[in-house]
Amino acid sequence: MHLDDLVLYDNIQQLVTMKGVAAKRGRHPTEEDLGVIENAAMVVESSNEKILWAGPSADLPSPYQDIVNVFSGEDEVWIPELVDCHTHLVHAGSRHHDYAMRAKGKTYQDIAKEGGGILFTLAHTREASENELMENGNAEIERFQKYGVGVIEVKSGYGLTLDSELRLLGCVRELQRLNTAVLVPTFMPAHATPPEFRGRTDEYVDVICREWIPEVAKSKLAVFFDAFVEEGFFSVAQARKMGEAAASHGFKLKFHCDQFNDIGATPLAVDLKATSADHLDFISPASIEKLAGSETVAVLLPGSSLFMGAPYPPARKLIDAGARVALSTDYNPGTSPTRNLPLMTTLACSQMKMTVPEALAAITYNAAAALSLEDKVGSLQEGKLFRACQLKSQSYEALPYSFGELE
Repeated sequence: MHLDDLVLYDNIQQLVTMKGVAAKRGRHPTEEDLGVIENAAMVVESSNEKILWAGPSADLPSPYQDIVNVFSGEDEVWIPELVDCHTHLVHAGSRHHDYAMRAKGKTYQDIAKEGGGILFTLAHTREASENELMENGNAEIERFQKYGVGVIEVKSGYGLTLDSELRLLGCVRELQRLNTAVLVPTFMPAHATPPEFRGRTDEYVDVICREWIPEVAKSKLAVFFDAFVEEGFFSVAQARKMGEAAASHGFKLKFHCDQFNDIGATPLAVDLKATSADHLDFISPASIEKLAGSETVAVLLPGSSLFMGAPYPPARKLIDAGARVALSTDYNPGTSPTRNLPLMTTLACSQMKMTVPEALAAITYNAAAALSLEDKVGSLQEGKLFRACQLKSQSYEALPYSFGELE
């Protein structure tokens, strides 16, 4: 290996490696697990962006002491680049009227019945040109990156015809080509029952399983399959049928679970070995225990709770039971229109009784695990990709303290 291909980042005030969090696979993160190194250095191989070494500057191995390409991290705290593991990024139209109705006391279900909600966004997204969707998507990715987010899961689900879902997933692929952020595409045809199938949800599920899943699998445009398992949307039985069909075609699974009601969605996610179960606002004690004993990551979305004036998910009970807990913005036009992932750590600590180490692990290593990417990103360790977030601060503790405004 030639020294010209190496880059040394030296004099980093504080390097948060997440080494101990990774060793424990994200369970029960503590301050010691953050693997904090004061006055640190990192050596990176530029050709593949892999970390070769990380440690105290004073311990830099002699083979690396003659590296020419040297950059300083003085007065900076470096943490793993943030991972937002649950977003609905590609869409058109605003749902500000939904918020006004909610402020008058309307529920999520009331708003949907009155023409708002997911189907309102669906109509605007179907009408939007590909150029409009791409421009909106690029702008949103830039906003995420300003908050230190470098990996973003992106769901379809605002088309709900095969052609429009493929179009949305195609936009994600094109957005990936144009951006440095890592985009993880999720096929979510079971977001709502589209108008064409009103009153015929079972038939719609059959079409998804028989026609859409094989076609999207053939296109290789998505990694995950997701479904909204909730009263008034898709039942546990319907979600099971779709999940099994998707898994048989090579998709990894995610599910929206227990957001408004406990109908058995979380046990379904665990039974089908889903990568994550998301929302969990109304998860039952029995489901907490089942989830904690599995590899399925609990993805909590406090921005949605804040925006909707709803109860926060029971993070403390999940973590204490042994579950792997991640945080996400749930960025979407209706119930959480924010890209501010650092703010989610503030909400996690103040409203969900998470500690700072737990919150940091939840937007780095555990969020990466919710996308099956923890072997590549989410911690700053030898062999992993060099994707770091540089903070102008004295300590990592400033991230949740700063209300999402830390540079």
